[in-house]
Amino acid sequence: MNDLTVQMIEEICDRIKTVQISDSSPSLSPTTGETINSEEESVSNRIRQVSPSQGPTPPILQKIINLSDKIQNLKKEHSNLSNQVKTAKDSFLGPNILDTLQKLCNEYELLKKKYLQELSERKRLYNEVIELKRNIRVFCRCRPLNQIEITNGSNYVVEFDSSQDNELQIISSDSSKKQFKFDHVFGPEDNQEAVFAQTKPIVASVLDGYNVCIFAYGQTGTGKTFTMEGSPENRGVNYRTLDELFSRERWHYEIWSFC
Repeated sequence: MNDLTVQMIEEICDRIKTVQISDSSPSLSPTTGETINSEEESVSNRIRQVSPSQGPTPPILQKIINLSDKIQNLKKEHSNLSNQVKTAKDSFLGPNILDTLQKLCNEYELLKKKYLQELSERKRLYNEVIELKRNIRVFCRCRPLNQIEITNGSNYVVEFDSSQDNELQIISSDSSKKQFKFDHVFGPEDNQEAVFAQTKPIVASVLDGYNVCIFAYGQTGTGKTFTMEGSPENRGVNYRTLDELFSRERWHYEIWSFC
């Protein structure tokens, strides 16, 4: 490698450093790269000023020439891609897209606010209806005669009026009748679903923050356990209440157990 070649390589390296420093300058155009390209073209021209008549091109000089060409091609591709992205962005978004998105966000917030207000009002009215029906309600459920009672010849002493679902009459030993009124009366033909249908509105108040208590009382053998617990095939009020509460979506539950 002669002195002229060494001098040219040193000058080229200095010019490449200048191009690299200029590449980070904020004054350069990020989309066109005109200043960068002009510097690189000048470097490439200086590289090719080494005359082939002086002998074969040194390997290191050839590598610099190849790298310089690759850099120019990459910069051109970068410029083309930048222009394509800018064009696609303008055509896709449009000039009023930000205003449209802002309007949609405002409408969404307004609808959300109205929904929450309506939901709160619905809960308030619903619980007012519950209170109008009285907070304390008494239901009466009369079970059918069991097999032992039928075998012993027992007779049913309760009469129901199909037109009155809150009244029943008890036939006394002297054939007189006594009338009793409740909030609702369940006859022997009423099943577990019918009983829970009357308690379900009260159960829903739990989710609105109200305390609810449902219990059964009566003489031994009248069917309290069956009404509240039921059987695996025919669940009672307790299990149906839990199913109703935990089957509702959009609710998060935390259950604490204290020993």
